Amino acid sequence: MTSNHNRQSVRWLVAAALVAGAGIAHAATGVVVKPAQENSIVPGMTTDEVMASLGRPAHVVRYLTEPGPTWTYTVVGARDVSGGEAKVFEVDFGADGRVARFGERTVPVSGSE
Repeated sequence: MTSNHNRQSVRWLVAAALVAGAGIAHAATGVVVKPAQENSIVPGMTTDEVMASLGRPAHVVRYLTEPGPTWTYTVVGARDVSGGEAKVFEVDFGADGRVARFGERTVPVSGSE
């Protein structure tokens, strides 16, 4: 009976490790957002609030002409393979670390020719 209990415990531990590993791998590459999630972003939000709402961005860029960073997310389900384009959602932060503006834009997808 103890043997069966130990096997079940090991199975639960392995399953938990796999779930945790998948979560870490997902976070490492940046998450994709659904168009409905974009509606949760409003001007004035902090970086922590955006991270809690959308997760880790796919890219963080700091433009010399902008006061704060730009976070970029891939919009899931918004890829036009025939046209070689995808949609991204960008969140621009001001010097105070709060959302200054945000929006979607279309970007070319490499390797689609």
